Amino acid sequence: MSTTPLPILMPQIPGQRWSCHTCGRCCYDLVGHLSAEERARIDRQDWRGELGIEPYVRLGRSTVLNKHADGACVFLDRETNLCRIHARFGEQAKPLACRIYPFTVRPVPQGWRVALRFDCPSAAGSRGEALAKHRPFLGELVGALPHLAWREDVPRLTGSDRLSEIQTQRLTERLLRMLDARDEPLTWVLRRAAEVATTLAEARLDRVGVERFDELSELLFSATPGGSRTKASVSPRARAMLRQLVYAFAAHATIHELRAGFVRRFGLRFRHLRDAGRFRRGRGDVPATHGLPSGVAFDQVDAVRAADDPNETERIEDLARRYLTGRVASRSVFGAGYYDWPVVDGLLALWASAAAWGYLARHRAAAQGRAAITYDDAFEALRMLDRSATRSPVLGTRTEKMRLRYLARTGALPGLVEAYALVT
Repeated sequence: MSTTPLPILMPQIPGQRWSCHTCGRCCYDLVGHLSAEERARIDRQDWRGELGIEPYVRLGRSTVLNKHADGACVFLDRETNLCRIHARFGEQAKPLACRIYPFTVRPVPQGWRVALRFDCPSAAGSRGEALAKHRPFLGELVGALPHLAWREDVPRLTGSDRLSEIQTQRLTERLLRMLDARDEPLTWVLRRAAEVATTLAEARLDRVGVERFDELSELLFSATPGGSRTKASVSPRARAMLRQLVYAFAAHATIHELRAGFVRRFGLRFRHLRDAGRFRRGRGDVPATHGLPSGVAFDQVDAVRAADDPNETERIEDLARRYLTGRVASRSVFGAGYYDWPVVDGLLALWASAAAWGYLARHRAAAQGRAAITYDDAFEALRMLDRSATRSPVLGTRTEKMRLRYLARTGALPGLVEAYALVT
């Protein structure tokens, strides 16, 4: 096998920066999966007696770093917000999952495709060094990993027909140009993007074929930006489906809940089904989850306005463009980067997640007693959203795909994107 270092394919996100600021949030939010070698290293370091708790536990077929009841990693020193392993044995002694965060990598034919997680506050806030500065470090981390189980980095169009690499690049470039249209309000850009995805969903792509897909997508993306300026109406059923998507992003089970006995896990499953039903109905109070506080009514959420203060909207637009650009540039929208979904389903999911983001931001604003979204609301809502995006198994199910197809078939998605916009 060749020992030549493989390229690190960093996403190009204008203005995006990152450095660790030791906030400690990843020590709560991240599920740190361990290899057999990492488990053995932790055993040799002899932490059990000092911690007074198991340093790692089984989770399904995996082994993960253990956590306290409040979600903190057992290795987090609460006084310094630093990792005990790092402090005693150095950064290189930490598990790979911790060292590489907030980056993720996946092997592709051309090298290692990198994505950036925006549930990290420093990534969402674009604080630190330019992303390119981290390329050597990432190359060092992945250098020892086997590059054997790579998957195609091009998405399916329909069935088993895949776009070519050139077609995937062109589609990505069109999406990035649309997101970078600074002369258009962000809300109209996203509505237009949802309209394009809806039109593609309605097309008989099995008849269009891979060869003519380029022609069709170029035609749609080159149409007049913004589309109709008439505000779209949204049916109660479409809003109910969006709330179900919001619940899929917000519902979170701790590793202790997932490892509990049958009775407790059955109770957890029952609670999730009950709360999902309440989100669908949208009456009374929003059920509390690990990410959503209690005491907020569904009506209060819908009453919150999009951000309209110029000081807030400019920062929110920058955050949204960076996040969505990162998703597209890292190919975390379709194909192997998103549950192996075909092109159209992945695009529908991306723009639906923008509406879900707006809903989560409204919930936070309502919980804080505000009438309009602020940057902090959008910031914290994105951290919750991206913790699940591309990672939660629920979001990759056939049920979610069918829900998105319904929203496309009824033409409801552009209206939802507008109704739950982050900014006016």
